[in-house]
Amino acid sequence: MICLLLASSFLYLLVSVDGFSPPFSFPSLKTKTKSESRSLPDLEAVDEDGNPVRIPVKGIKRDWTWGDDYKAKGEFDVDLFVPEDGIVKGCAFFMHGFSQYPIAYRGTLKEAANKANVAIIAVETGITSKIVLEDTKNKPDGAGREWSQFALQRALSEDTKQCIRMVLEGDGVFEEYGVTSRAVKNKMAVMGHSMGGGLSYYVAAEFGKDIDYVFTMAPAASDVEEFNCINAVEKSIARNSMALAGGWDLVAPAGKVKEISVASNKQNACSSILVDVKQGLHTGFQDKVVLFNLPLSSGLGFAALLVNILGFADVIIFQIVRALLFILSLNKKRTGQLAGTRILMDYFLGSMAECKEVTLDGAERYLDDQLKDKFENNFVFSYPEEEI
Repeated sequence: MICLLLASSFLYLLVSVDGFSPPFSFPSLKTKTKSESRSLPDLEAVDEDGNPVRIPVKGIKRDWTWGDDYKAKGEFDVDLFVPEDGIVKGCAFFMHGFSQYPIAYRGTLKEAANKANVAIIAVETGITSKIVLEDTKNKPDGAGREWSQFALQRALSEDTKQCIRMVLEGDGVFEEYGVTSRAVKNKMAVMGHSMGGGLSYYVAAEFGKDIDYVFTMAPAASDVEEFNCINAVEKSIARNSMALAGGWDLVAPAGKVKEISVASNKQNACSSILVDVKQGLHTGFQDKVVLFNLPLSSGLGFAALLVNILGFADVIIFQIVRALLFILSLNKKRTGQLAGTRILMDYFLGSMAECKEVTLDGAERYLDDQLKDKFENNFVFSYPEEEI
């Protein structure tokens, strides 16, 4: 069990870096939006049953600023997961983990969109994006090693915020997919995993009552003060939030996730449901583990590519990683972590689409009805409060 726990943390940290407390104050935020966009070729994939899946993609010109002297440049891509029947009752904005991209959650997001009849918008901005690489390179004087974290988190959160503003302001950029301000008003959520989960509270707080639903999986608290989870919920708290925590998670420990939920409930009683997944791992909330935008479990084709690029020694390391991934996938199935996560996401987004309150009893009943009996006791629900 200890080996399994360490394996999960090793794999995530292998492609991540720890944040550091900033030694200086980052510039204050100032944003504005006026979008330009273009349609890009659909992403072609297959679902878990082998059926072809097409995911629409839009390229959107950045139009946001930070402080008085930074204007974002370039374009960012957006993946759209829309219901197959074309009926959109709500909209969610998803942010991925530090070294991950939407590809790591593609099956879960597509399934949730269909079951809850919501559109899910996920920006592709990540650690290898041009804006992040350039901003990291152009580190200002006085900035420490945490600057790369700031550059990534700023780009991901601000690109997501631009998408939210476009929808709220009736921009029309997503109108062809049924996402209009009239269709989704008061039925909008922010979601994320790991770094993206932590950023979800910051993004939601920036929009106040326009975002009343927040769903996070292993939210990792940022050491950059601007994006700190606790600061965000103290500023503005969504009336409906749910945080999933893995009991064996070393990257975003369950105790740290609980602190976010406690802070939320302190601001608004019973607003944040904590779901403790027994023996849950940090990577257990993902469909697959990816290195940047490349699946690590995609088969021998990728291994062969590494042979040509990296050489024999690195491929041995890669094969070890693949073996660890296999072990982690077994744990995910053994605990029902991913299956339960998908069910809870369906319940959460379905409630949002109907403008209903997300409740602990409702979530627990829904999970019990949908999940195999042998997994039910692995999910513990609570409204955590500050201990006196």
